Formats: sequence, C-alpha cells, structure tokens
Amino acid sequence: MFYFTGQRAVFLLGSLSILCISEPNFAEQIAKKIQPQKIASTFALANLLKKHNTNRFGRMRVAYLNRSVVAMADGAVAKSISVSHTDTNVQVTGVDERDRVKVDDIGYIYQLVNNQVIIAKAFPAAQLSQSAVIKLPQDNFVPTGLYLQNGKLVIVGNTWQELSPPVGIENTATSPTAKIAYGGWWGYMRNTQTRALIYDVSDQSHPKQIRDVVVDGDYLDSRRIGNYLYFITRSYPRYFMAPTMVSTNPWFMKSKDILPSVTDIKAGKTTTKTLAIKDVVYFPDFVEPDYVVVASIDLEQPQKKVVTKAYLGAGDLVYASHENLYLSASKYNFGGNGDVVPQNITTTQIFKIGIDAGQINFAAAGEVKGTALNQFSMDEQGDYFRIATTTHNWSSGTNESYSSMFVLNKDMKTVGKIDELGKGEDIYATRFMGNRCYIVTFKLTDPLFAIDLSTPEKPVVMGELKIPGYSNYLHPIDEKHLIGFGKDAAIYRPEKTNEDNPSTDTPWWTGGSAFYQGMKVALFDVADMKNPKQIDSVTIGDRGTDSPILWDHKALYWDAEKHLFGFPVQESHLTEPFDPQKPWNYGQPSYQGAYIYEVTPEKGFTLKAKLSQIPDAMTPKTESYWQSEATNYFIDRILRVDDSLYTLSSNQITAYSLDNYKEVNTLMLKPQVNSQK
Repeated sequence: MFYFTGQRAVFLLGSLSILCISEPNFAEQIAKKIQPQKIASTFALANLLKKHNTNRFGRMRVAYLNRSVVAMADGAVAKSISVSHTDTNVQVTGVDERDRVKVDDIGYIYQLVNNQVIIAKAFPAAQLSQSAVIKLPQDNFVPTGLYLQNGKLVIVGNTWQELSPPVGIENTATSPTAKIAYGGWWGYMRNTQTRALIYDVSDQSHPKQIRDVVVDGDYLDSRRIGNYLYFITRSYPRYFMAPTMVSTNPWFMKSKDILPSVTDIKAGKTTTKTLAIKDVVYFPDFVEPDYVVVASIDLEQPQKKVVTKAYLGAGDLVYASHENLYLSASKYNFGGNGDVVPQNITTTQIFKIGIDAGQINFAAAGEVKGTALNQFSMDEQGDYFRIATTTHNWSSGTNESYSSMFVLNKDMKTVGKIDELGKGEDIYATRFMGNRCYIVTFKLTDPLFAIDLSTPEKPVVMGELKIPGYSNYLHPIDEKHLIGFGKDAAIYRPEKTNEDNPSTDTPWWTGGSAFYQGMKVALFDVADMKNPKQIDSVTIGDRGTDSPILWDHKALYWDAEKHLFGFPVQESHLTEPFDPQKPWNYGQPSYQGAYIYEVTPEKGFTLKAKLSQIPDAMTPKTESYWQSEATNYFIDRILRVDDSLYTLSSNQITAYSLDNYKEVNTLMLKPQVNSQK
C-alpha cells in the first residue's frame, strides 16, 4: 500500500477495465462481477488472497498511545448563549466534512495547527483569547481534520504500527541486502492505520480525552451525519506486506494476518479485536487485495461499540448523502500482448452502502464508463444516483476523450445517460443542483454545460456557454446563479510551422494550446438553461496566482446571511506587460491574504476588503518564493462569528469589523513548546 497524506474525497470509485463487448452485454456481465459475496471461513479467505498478487506495497507506521491536554486559561462561556456563525463549506447540507477549523455555538474556535488543536474564545471579538491547547502525538500521528458535535471534538488522521521482524533478524547482518532477504527494509515495514481521538470540550478551557479508536488502513475519507461519525480506511492484509513474517499456507494463516483490526481505548482500557468473518465481504472481480473498512462511532454515546464492516476489493473516492455512502474501486486490466494496444473501456465501479443511525449495510453495486474527477462528480437525488465521468480512448494512440452523464436507479442500474459530451476535453468541475447539473470541461475554452435531469431516463443538455479559462469549483448562490472559481487562460497559436518537416519544427501545441493565467472568479446566470450567461467576472493576478479553493472547497468562506464570500489567495504579477506570444511566463509572488466580496445577482461582485496577516517588513525572499517565516502568516481559513470576520493562519487569528473591515483584535497563537514525544 502506498502511504498517502492527501485527502480524497462518502463514494468510492474509479476503475479501468479492458472489455471488448457491446454495451448492453457489458452491463449484464459486470453486474454479476461486482455483487459482493460472503466469505465462509478464514481458510476460504486465505485461499482467496493466495490467488491474487499485488504490485503495491509501502510504508506503514505506528500508533503510540501517549497524549496529553494542557489547559491555558479559564473562562467557559455559559451554555445558554447561542452565537451566529459560519460553518465548514460542505457538499451536502447536513452532511459535515472534516476541516482544519470548527466553530461551536457559543463562539469558540477550534483550530488544527500542525500537531496541536488550539481552542480560542472568539466571542465577543474584544475578548479574543486562547483557552487551551490539545497536544496530539508528535511522532506517529498526522491529523487530517476536525469534527465538532454537541461538546465532542474529534480529531481524525493517519497513524502507524511497526511490524515486528521475523525471529532472529535482530542478530543478522544489518546490510540492506540481508534485510531485504528477510522480507523488506524494516524501517518501512509499518502497518498504516486511521485514528480518531475524541475529546469532551463542554468546558473549553479543560478538554478531556474520552476515547481513542484506531482502525487498520490509510485514512480515505469521513463524514458526520447527526451524532454519528463515519470514517473509511483502505487496508492491505499483513500477509501481503510482510509475507516472510506470516505463514503462506492457507491452512495455517491466522485471522490477524489477513483481516483488519480495530484498537479501542476508553476508560483507560485498551482492546484490540480482529474483524469477524461475518463482517467482511468480497467483490468477485477485485484485483488489488485491499480492504475498504467503514466504521461508525456514536458521538452522543461515545462509550458504545464501534460498528465496523470491511469490503475486500473496493476503495477510491467517497460521496455521502444522508442515507447512503457510495464507494468505488479502481481496477486496471491490460489484455494486449507486446506492442499491441488493446481496445478498452475505462470504467467506474460504484458500491452503495446504506447507513442508518450508525449501522452499515451493503445495498447495491453498479458500473459505468469513464472515471470521475472528485466527490462533486457524484450526487444522489431521491431514488436516483447521478455521476459525471470522462472516458479516454487510450487505444487510439491520441488519448481522445469525451465525457458522459449517467443516471442510476436505487438498484444501481443505469436508466439514463448522455454520451460523448465535450469531445477532446476533460471534466474540470461538476455541480449538481436538484434536477440540474452543470459541468465544466476544458481544452482551449471553458464550456459550461447545463443539463436537465428532471426526467431521469432522459437527461438532456439544454444549453452551453463557451468562455476563456476554466472553473475548478462551482458554488451555487441560489437556484438560478452559481459562481465558478478557476483560472483565466490565454490561447497560444504558433505564428509559423514547417509543413514540410513537422516532426522537427512543429511544436506540440500546433493548432492552439491554452496556458492558464491568473485566478478567475465568474458569476453565471443559469435561470434559462438554454442560454446560460456569464454576468460578471474578476481576474486576480497573473500566471502563478493560486488559491486552495481550487482544490479544497472547504477553503471557501460562504456567508449567505451577509451575501459575502471570501477565499485565501497567493497572488503573483508579471514584471513586464503580458506577451501573447509568451503566455507561459510566470508572475512573481507579491501578496498573500484573503479576498472578501459581496455578491448579488443584480450587482455582481463587489470587492469589500483584502486582508493580510503578513507583516509589512516581510516580502518574498526571492523572485520565486516567500521566506518561511512569512508562510506561517498565510491565511488558510476565513469565518464569521456574530458580526466579526476572522482570518486564521498558523501564527495568529485576526478579528475584523464587518462594518468597515478594520482590525478589532489579534491573537498570537501559543502552541505548546515542549511537544510530547
């Protein structure tokens, strides 16, 4: 298993299959291959694993169970107070997603800074102060985000467990060759795990740890729905990670070597349990022998048992509705020999898992052509599931592409589709809005497709808008308007080509190529789906300008109540005027901070403020990057508590008045100096 720290985004999907059959037969045959099967015994599972080889292996790490909480100030606010505030920007209303920052209803901010959580009193702004620090394990824990629910704070992330070497290896030669002969370099033989630390923060000045849950596998994704936290991991059996350390004979394989386990620490007691065979199913068509483990915790009753199910052969992207998790599996089957390029179809397998008050039950499976970009490529509406994919024709030698829209019923059977959308282009952004969907594809321009899904069996492209640049993220304002966040683009066409000898003088971009430029924010009017319009846009900086909102939707400050939105930007500017014959020139870094806009359909965008935490004395260290001290002041989140706006960086929290955007107060964060080891 490869060790990943990036987040993915409750659907698992994406697979590549080589199939030379007609589409109706394809649907019938794959339906049989992806239905889950029960496993009769540990011996049957061992035999199943023996038949599958894997090309993937990787580092795994350890979970030390030391942790501490250091209180820094008194003063919990009376619980009767309720303060208006913004929340994490999520895909599905009521389905919470992990984030670096959370705010409670009495105005406390919980911020993940490196391997610590800093709790700050933010209301009122004049009393902005640090209340406590939660120290997290420093040597074996990489936190990925926070959840907050009714006085319970959850920190989720990756941890690891060292695998013990075979008996006697401690006394053998220490050369790399000797160690490899015994099954691997032991510095990398680690079992990757996902960890959830739960704290009682009803007294914000004195948080108390109440539970510590560790589940085998890399952290894949998570969601909170009501009082229930669901998290998903991706785990390889120990049998594949260290074959010299366990028996390779199915008769003698142990459950702990081929099944995921859960370690639970509560009330000072540690228990480790291997999943039971009854809680594991497999998909017959699986290639890589990895498990997707889905676990749930009741945050209202955190002492209750962790509910866990495992699925052998599934795991990629994740989408979640209120009732279902959708998971997908990636599969790569290459059927050609030698230099022959096989005909192929890229496919996405989709696994629907029902969730209800913490219970987890497989519901159905389906498969469609193409691969999805991210969680926003998927949506559930009533009994229907919709997914937008891009298919690449690898066998043509030109990597031609097109996109599709599929509608599946509750049994995950395709009932409607649109094929060959945006030929030669890839999907860059998708947003579902009820029975409407908007898709951005890109190659030279940014086509925005408006799709009507009101009749599931007959989805229809109603209209299309072509404009320069592209959008990476689409955010709805209301039923008739949405904002696109992306990049502007300049189309470059070479002035001359050598027609007699194109292989030497003709550049790869002959015919035109688009080079992205500064950041672009566009306002679209989609009231008339047949005629979508761009009614306003702004461009920030030149080539090199970037913002985390382009890859992380949670970086968006969205305040419908105030008609405001904002996002962090690292801005770059060209030192010379833009040259259309050199659109690849990068600007030099000049600014980092938050842009705050007011937006209405009538007036479009109005820039209200540019807010930066970087001291005036700090400037870019060179022409290409900032000095490290300045990056600690890079704003990465923006939020509102009552009538004050807050910008957050690793070094400080700054409060501004929403009346005039003048600074009201600043808190320099004070993490614990003596970090635990």
